[in-house]
Amino acid sequence: MAEYRYYLIPDAMTRAFPEKFEKQTPTEFFDNIADLEKRYHQLREMPYNNERTWNERARFPYARLVVGIDRQNPDGAVAIIQVRNGVNYLCDDYRGPYADGNDAQIPKMAKKLVEVIGVDRVRPHTYTQRDGYTWVQVEKDMHITEWLYAHELCSGLQFTRFLNRDGRELFQVRDGQRVIETNADGTKWLRAVKNIDVTHAYVGHYGCHIQQYADANFKFGCYVTPEHPQPGDNLDKLQIYQVTKGGCEYRFMNYAYSKSRIHAADYSSVYIANLPADYDLDRCFQEFNAPNRPLRYHMCSLSTSDIVVTTKNGKETAYYVDSIGFKDVSHLLPELHEVEAQRQKEQVQDEPER
Repeated sequence: MAEYRYYLIPDAMTRAFPEKFEKQTPTEFFDNIADLEKRYHQLREMPYNNERTWNERARFPYARLVVGIDRQNPDGAVAIIQVRNGVNYLCDDYRGPYADGNDAQIPKMAKKLVEVIGVDRVRPHTYTQRDGYTWVQVEKDMHITEWLYAHELCSGLQFTRFLNRDGRELFQVRDGQRVIETNADGTKWLRAVKNIDVTHAYVGHYGCHIQQYADANFKFGCYVTPEHPQPGDNLDKLQIYQVTKGGCEYRFMNYAYSKSRIHAADYSSVYIANLPADYDLDRCFQEFNAPNRPLRYHMCSLSTSDIVVTTKNGKETAYYVDSIGFKDVSHLLPELHEVEAQRQKEQVQDEPER
């Protein structure tokens, strides 16, 4: 009679590249899923699991933390979940041609493992028989909800869609995962997510409609991202800087006058949010000068000398609001980031101990 147990490899990359690591992490075995879950959570947030890696040959991140099922009598082991670049991937070996299709215990244990640990993405394999050989085709990297066979193991998983103000999907977050809410001053809040239904979720302790949550974040200036971004997530950002240093001679002045006088230290970040789709600078200027503009009681209307920073598909661009139009001042970005980082550091140091 076959014997089953769960296994965990803390870092599979130590085995792929033994020459780069002092020692290979040993396989750990567990007779019950509760002990495995406890150990998994001890390791999951270790920095190496969130490192950016890339296998050029496979064109896929390397696997780090791995959990699966081990079978004895007859021997056999199958990986079920692999952490790659901070994202939980389902390994579909359990349904490949070398899996024991007559063993009903493996899928049963795998389903329970997925329900307890959770997966987000899969890169499926398709197998075909030709000329006496088994040919393998690797499909595209996809979200688990897109996979044709997701119902086999993942029917118990719940995901919450996060939207932009315009109703377009930004990303999905699985129950138990967290989002990061970032304010204009750089303060961040981690909020655990729990799905209620297709249009409602708990973000932290607050139940909300997902579209109303998106609208409120744009109105009050809050940039929301998943704690562990995935391929295809929309992380575009809108940020506004205004002169807050008293007595600044070029405040409200055009670029021709200001260009030789601009100093990042004169500016502070006053607004940040997820960038709506098809949101151009003219629309931004109109909206942040309207009577019902975002943060109307906490920031001045958008004016000459302000700096608007947009991030689209990972590319960040800064624009100076001129008397007519906008001027590209992206050369100021490193200095702006440095000044903001220093202010946040000082803010943390000045906070009283609790």
